[in-house]
Amino acid sequence: MNQNARSSLSSYSVNTMPVTIPKSFGDMTALFANFLAGSNQHVISFVNPEIFLTTETNPFMLWYLQQTEYNFVDGNGLLLAINKMQGTRFSAQDRYPGTDFFLYLPADREVRIFLYGASEENNAKAAEKIHADFPNVVVSGRLNGYEKKSDEEIISLINDSGADILIVCLGCPRQECWILKNKDRLNAKVIFGNGGAIDFWSGSVKRAPDFMIRHRMEWLYRLGQDFSFKRIRRQMKLVPFAWRILRGKFVVEEK
Repeated sequence: MNQNARSSLSSYSVNTMPVTIPKSFGDMTALFANFLAGSNQHVISFVNPEIFLTTETNPFMLWYLQQTEYNFVDGNGLLLAINKMQGTRFSAQDRYPGTDFFLYLPADREVRIFLYGASEENNAKAAEKIHADFPNVVVSGRLNGYEKKSDEEIISLINDSGADILIVCLGCPRQECWILKNKDRLNAKVIFGNGGAIDFWSGSVKRAPDFMIRHRMEWLYRLGQDFSFKRIRRQMKLVPFAWRILRGKFVVEEK
């Protein structure tokens, strides 16, 4: 990565987990254009408060995120923690969700992707909708997350597809374990895990309205969509996280 590209990024560590914040949306798209124009492999992540909390109890996840090239902030809580400890003024516009990934890609070239994960129905629907919404993005291969195939078979499918980008949606930390185990045998230029993103892209799970996203209320919309014990338990984990932000209980360093 050239020096100009790196100078367009702000980098921090939050309790030793590194995160990257592009200084503008244009810098984000330029970064991915740079990835695709080159020949090197880039393993990246999109991190939110839930993933951050996972790193506090799962040493593998912390280690994994310390090895990835870039961890983009996908969660307002992390931006608020940085603002609190560093006196910065990051807003919801500085958040780059993994579900918005295709907006970050250059529109002036064909981009080939491989989708791995989710149900067969949602995987197939996502492939159709992605190409309909982004005509330059070609789903050159796909595999649902329930197929009983060996890693060797899966790697062959991915490499034979000629995909520039591999998106693995097997859930955290299963997807990270799979990526770490197999990345050196994969030809894709960009590889990342993206949890339930295929379900979003298929349309089976709806995104919050723009005004709720802008006002950091997407969590409330998600709760309304899935008012289950599992979802409530996940949201309740964020309460002590928010309390820690208010009390400044994070070590945040600029890199």
